[in-house]
Amino acid sequence: MSKDLLFDISLMAEKKGVIDEELLNFIDTNFPDKVDKVLKVIKRGITKYTFNPSRRVVWIALGENDEYLLYPKLYCSCQDFYKSVVIQRRRSFCKHLLAQVICEFLPDFKESELKDDEFNEFIDDLDLKF
Repeated sequence: MSKDLLFDISLMAEKKGVIDEELLNFIDTNFPDKVDKVLKVIKRGITKYTFNPSRRVVWIALGENDEYLLYPKLYCSCQDFYKSVVIQRRRSFCKHLLAQVICEFLPDFKESELKDDEFNEFIDDLDLKF
C-alpha cells in the first residue's frame, strides 16, 4: 500500500467534505476490515495542534486508553505503526493516519493553537508509549 492511497483519500475527503458511502467503499476496497476501526478513531476524536509562529502542525488521535501523536501522512506513535510499518514493512500507515487524513477535510475536527515555546511541554505531557 502506497502513500498515494492516502493522497487519494485526502482528495476524496476534501472534495466531499463528509464521510459518505463512496469514501467508505474506497477505504474498504483498499484497506479491508479497516473502515470500522477508522470510524472509531474519528468518533473518539482527532485534534490538530498548530504551534506559532513556526506553524508546526501535529495531530493527536485519541485511542481507547492512549493518545497518539501524528505527523500527517508520515508518522504515528501507536504500536501498530511501529510494528507493521517500521519493523515489518507490511503497510505504509495505520488507522490513525487514515483517520487524520479524512478529518483534515471535515468541517468539525478540533483545532488548537499553542506557542512554539510550549511544544516541549506539550510533548512531555502526552502519555506516549514508544
